Amino acid sequence: MLDKSVAITFIDALLEVASKKGQFEQIEKDLDLVCGVITKHDNLKKVLFHPSIPRNDKKDLIKGVFGKSISDLMMNFLCLLVDRRKEKILEFIPDVYRTVADKQKGVVKIRVQTVVSLTGDRLDNFRKQLKKVTGKTIELEVVQNPNILGGMVIQIGNKMIDGSVANRLKNLKTRLLSLRTA
Repeated sequence: MLDKSVAITFIDALLEVASKKGQFEQIEKDLDLVCGVITKHDNLKKVLFHPSIPRNDKKDLIKGVFGKSISDLMMNFLCLLVDRRKEKILEFIPDVYRTVADKQKGVVKIRVQTVVSLTGDRLDNFRKQLKKVTGKTIELEVVQNPNILGGMVIQIGNKMIDGSVANRLKNLKTRLLSLRTA
């Protein structure tokens, strides 16, 4: 059974080679196409993932489906996956490749929750501060959430900074209850 970490490793290597060859944008387009086809056609996945179908038949199928629609580098990558019996990585490509591509391009996705929407100068200043802190290009998603009562919650990747009033009140309540029982 393959997991996403194996898919990340393979896609990271593909995008690194594509970057060195000056084909990064083309490989992104190819990955979009491959993701779309694999997502829409379950029968294709069944054939590619079936262990008893010979490798050459799978590679012929890939060449027949994608033909000249994808670059030679992408075709070689797909055939390499078949040769190494890692076809199931294709199932993870839609979830994984955007994250890996953004990492290689130096893009960080940040989600911010606030009570009041950030707009205009406040949003621009906040974006500049985040860029200064991270040193990367920022893709910012701002979400209004009245449940946090005030402050903000910032999520960068799998890290979360909770500076909300709701969280502070919860922490204060916990401390007060622990003092009462001591």
